[in-house]
Amino acid sequence: MTRQSFSGKSEDIWAATVATAAILGSWIFACITPFSAIGVMLAATLSPRKAMAWMGGVWLANQLVGYLILDYPQTANSFAHGGSLLLASMACLFVAIEVLKWRKDETLVSLGLAFGAAFIAYEAVLYVAALYLGGIGTFAPDIVWLIAKNDFFWFVGLLAVRAALTRALPQFYAPNLSARSA
Repeated sequence: MTRQSFSGKSEDIWAATVATAAILGSWIFACITPFSAIGVMLAATLSPRKAMAWMGGVWLANQLVGYLILDYPQTANSFAHGGSLLLASMACLFVAIEVLKWRKDETLVSLGLAFGAAFIAYEAVLYVAALYLGGIGTFAPDIVWLIAKNDFFWFVGLLAVRAALTRALPQFYAPNLSARSA
């Protein structure tokens, strides 16, 4: 894959596509949002500043779905866990950005490495938060494996969506094929 530089509205259309998929996924799959997969896709296609803004929007939408639709408890501890999700989602985004900078390309190998590193960063931040907020039991190997599989399938799905949209609607999803701005 070649790094894509979207411009203006095209960037926002792509990011909105990713965010919409995440929001629907949050609702359908009870808030198991694939932040690692989203982080890699945003890191690979947007400037770091825009990627951060969109990741924050995805996190906010996830929280709104959880609290307003899925009736998550509105307690201080629950809000703190939500805050740790924001930190973890930003950490996985930054790690993905750095891996892609280091690799200097967007091959499947580079994207895969970025995904693996982003997932580890995401889980590490949540683990540290769980040490203080509770919920360490959610880091049992079978649960982490379930989340890893979920994120991986989302990652593959988002790659496929990106490829299909780039081919089908290049005027909206791939107007320029050049290095994205740093």
